[in-house]
Amino acid sequence: MSDGSLSQEEIDALLSGADDLGASIATDEGLGGFDTGPAAGGVDLSEGEKKEILALSEEIGQSMGSTLSTITDKTAQITNPKLEIIDKAGFTSQISGKTVQISADYTEGIIGAHSYIITEESAKQVAALMMSQDEGDLTEMSLSALTEGFNQMSGASINIFEDRVGKTVKTGALNAYIRDNPSDLSLPDGRFLKVSYDFLSNGSTSTINEILDINAAKSLAGEIMSKKGISVQSAAPAPGPAPAAASAPIPQNTAQFQPGMQQTAPVYSTGPGAPYGQGNVGVQPVQFAPLSAAEQSATTGNIGLLMDVSMQLTVELGRTKMLIKDILGMGEGTIVELDKLAGEPVDLLVNGKLIAKGEVVVIDENFGVRVTDIISPMERIASLE
Repeated sequence: MSDGSLSQEEIDALLSGADDLGASIATDEGLGGFDTGPAAGGVDLSEGEKKEILALSEEIGQSMGSTLSTITDKTAQITNPKLEIIDKAGFTSQISGKTVQISADYTEGIIGAHSYIITEESAKQVAALMMSQDEGDLTEMSLSALTEGFNQMSGASINIFEDRVGKTVKTGALNAYIRDNPSDLSLPDGRFLKVSYDFLSNGSTSTINEILDINAAKSLAGEIMSKKGISVQSAAPAPGPAPAAASAPIPQNTAQFQPGMQQTAPVYSTGPGAPYGQGNVGVQPVQFAPLSAAEQSATTGNIGLLMDVSMQLTVELGRTKMLIKDILGMGEGTIVELDKLAGEPVDLLVNGKLIAKGEVVVIDENFGVRVTDIISPMERIASLE
């Protein structure tokens, strides 16, 4: 630069900086609750997807707070969600000290890594609410109570998910782990979505961080927008040279399914004047199979008339067969071996019919059963034969 001129490399660097500044202004303007960075690995959320997830998070926070208040009979609020797309290095730099991570990976409907991360003090606070006692050290019992609390709150959030996406959503079994250092946290590879909630209880405020794989977050937002009839658009690509204009007309409806090709749900453009069948995704009318007489008759009647009917729910630990002489010979201290192995799910029966399976938990001083599997109608019919 001795002659006062700029080299081509320096000009490119200045232009790149200007583009980054413009992108930052366009991203942050008018989007309260978002804190996003540039896309990485070609995967990011569009502004529409972020708005849908933020609105969903607000509803989920209210539901989780109400659920925790109901099961503990204490006031608890989970509010003010804030979204941030971040990586492991950025997240671990925001926290310090010991934390508790509750894993709750999505396994059906939405697939991806998912967990809750809270401080040690927040974990003690939730465990104390669940156990109806003063805060103490994190023991195995308090971690079990903490897991049960988040299991109930996660169930409430899944109900909202299913209502928004219109299909079944499931998570794996929840487990709580104490992490002595932030570097010990199990986090998704690359960048991921972090939703931070304010947790208010007993006059104190702390933070609950919800971590979700970026691809799962994008899938969730896409499902919600598709159900609303909103066009799903990808996040803006990184600045680069403009593509050359095509001289030949683009034929429509030329895409044909080939083995191994991934099919996507049809997307309808809702913009004013948007022509049918044009855009990045081919649009085809939905075709439904004709309803049979049996299917139509199944929807008749009023199930509400049966809602007040009492049913007997039985939890069956196991069964065995014994001779009459052995039964007559039973006395105090007799051990009866059942047909269930230790750790196997217990059966839930309604009026003697198997409807679900679960695992035994302890709530305060009482036994309870956490449902882990619902028997499908076809399996219930088969059990009657």
